[in-house]
Amino acid sequence: MRHLWLGLVLTALVTLSLPCAVSAFSLDVEAKAAGGLALGSTTNPDESGSPRAGALGGVGIDMYLLTVGPVDLGLSVGAEYDYLTFHGVLNNYLSGAGFGPGITQTSDSIYNYLDFPVSIVGRFPLSPSVSVTLRAGAFIGHFLGGSSTLSYTNNGAPALVYEGFLLSPANVTSQTLNSSTTLVGEYGLHFTGGVDIAISKTLLLAPALQFDVGLTNTSAVNPATGTGAYPYSDTFWTLTAAIGIKYKVF
Repeated sequence: MRHLWLGLVLTALVTLSLPCAVSAFSLDVEAKAAGGLALGSTTNPDESGSPRAGALGGVGIDMYLLTVGPVDLGLSVGAEYDYLTFHGVLNNYLSGAGFGPGITQTSDSIYNYLDFPVSIVGRFPLSPSVSVTLRAGAFIGHFLGGSSTLSYTNNGAPALVYEGFLLSPANVTSQTLNSSTTLVGEYGLHFTGGVDIAISKTLLLAPALQFDVGLTNTSAVNPATGTGAYPYSDTFWTLTAAIGIKYKVF
């Protein structure tokens, strides 16, 4: 009986593996640039904002290892520089520090990241010269630095001085963002979808959409006090349209 079950399992494995054949190893190298929207999400009910411009540039390697039916499957790795801008509005600013409601802080910020995406890549041919390429995976990132321009609306309240800084509608200041204000490490989900259009035997034009979902709470401090743990979560998303040039190594 044991040999019967073993035979059935082996037969099933062989049957399932028939559509899957190891293909000739294929490797594509891509250089790309992208532009689109940088977005954010927050769990703070007093915080809101709106999307601003986002851009990235980078290189990637697609390694196709096997074929399942008409689809080539493999792994994709890369390195990208991300330039993100955001517009945020924080109501009831400093209420936790005893100032009460009435101050609104507006910020226009720039963030720079170096990201490393790793994903599963699939390629489906539509014609001898056009194929669809999809990627799904994750990324880890490193915060390089940034800046934030801050302004205030007192909503009828008198101007206040906090830690030697005058909070008034006439006061606009620029803040450097670094590891003391922003968590250096970041991770999230990485998705792309596009087409590869052959322009020669070894070169392809690769327009695509890229969607990166940050899962890390980016704030290192409480914006109401400038110190301590932030009780809410702020994350970054980007949606960009990319154009790339791929070189088929083999």
